[in-house]
Amino acid sequence: MQGQGAHQKTFRDIAWGSRGVKLANAVERLFDHPVDDILAAMPEASAPLWDVAQFRQKMFKAHSVTRSIVFNWLDNNWHPGQPFIVLRADYLPAQLVSAASVFAAALEKRLNGKVAKLLLAELAPGGKVTEHKDAGPALVMVHRCHLPIVTNKDVSFFVDGKDYYLEPGIAYEFDNTRPHAVHNRSDTRRVHLMCDIMPSGLLA
Repeated sequence: MQGQGAHQKTFRDIAWGSRGVKLANAVERLFDHPVDDILAAMPEASAPLWDVAQFRQKMFKAHSVTRSIVFNWLDNNWHPGQPFIVLRADYLPAQLVSAASVFAAALEKRLNGKVAKLLLAELAPGGKVTEHKDAGPALVMVHRCHLPIVTNKDVSFFVDGKDYYLEPGIAYEFDNTRPHAVHNRSDTRRVHLMCDIMPSGLLA
């Protein structure tokens, strides 16, 4: 157990440095990024594509109320030192993949890492993602980034109990090791492009 703890401390230190927390701030603004191309290619709410990949909803009770379009996915059981194998969906519209990939590439450059997960996440009107914290190296060692695509000021994104409004067209990183939740009080859906970037220092 002592050796295992030492290993965990090593990759935690590589990813987080000496801060003791993942991010100094619960939510940090990264850069502006246009969403027009993503919006133009994004399927309507009635499109079956939103219901193809349901494993995220089945894995995590908090996300059971959401729907996703998954582009890239690193297994949640991945640990530093293992091969970094990211599955890529081969059935998605090329225009949508291209638009999402531009954002992912910008994050890789900014954060010096590789895409671990990339997906569109939808929360229906009135939907609530209950408070939770992420756990496991594949989830907490990454930079968890959001690009709001469709949202409004009646959508609350709570981190550590504080209500944040994440504006469309702005990329954010947030600390997913802190308690977080979402409440869509509006009558329209909320859609974010989510991207996990694994720091290069953790890759074999």
